[in-house]
Amino acid sequence: MFTPRRLYGTCAGLTILVAVLTQQVVSEGWLNNFDIDAIKSSRRIGASNLFFSITVALGLRGLILAICLPLLGWLSWKKKSWIPVGGFLLVLLFETGLAGALKMAVGRSFPYEAQRGHLMYNPGELAFPSGHTTNAVALWGYTAWYLTRGWSRVQRARVGIGVAFVAAEVAVSSWLIRTHWPTDTVCGFALGGIALAAVVSLYTALGLNQPATSEH
Repeated sequence: MFTPRRLYGTCAGLTILVAVLTQQVVSEGWLNNFDIDAIKSSRRIGASNLFFSITVALGLRGLILAICLPLLGWLSWKKKSWIPVGGFLLVLLFETGLAGALKMAVGRSFPYEAQRGHLMYNPGELAFPSGHTTNAVALWGYTAWYLTRGWSRVQRARVGIGVAFVAAEVAVSSWLIRTHWPTDTVCGFALGGIALAAVVSLYTALGLNQPATSEH
């Protein structure tokens, strides 16, 4: 049950996590050393770039929009309500703004651009946070949340686990092909969760958080 108290607590907890991760990245704290060691490990593993370049695409904004936007747009048309697609667009705008602002502010280079395994910080570099994991949590998450309203708690939990698995797969793929540092992906998880929880909180506050089958 997405109670207001639980949603607000989720937003607050994830915001604190983003703040801690950002502080560690900007100040080159101990998490930076973890990132460097993790990327060295990914090189030793030597995973297939072709395979994981495909699986990481599940966090690609264009792919998600191509699947979810027509579906939610059709539901909005069918129900004569802006609620399905409107919430999706709100999540999209919110998560894009959050991730974009932080990317520009931090200016962290991608692992494949780093020299001799060390992190680099340059204006215009956009590694932190990971947009792919932010997209996966926020956009797949909203679509799953909306489509499963009115389902049983067990069924919704299973779908939620599925979304978490997809987001984790995107994060692991990014690490294995060295397109993101691990902290980039964790921060992406948090930002996606903030955007999703904020929109669900708004819908709840406005009384719009009703089972999909009950809308007219």
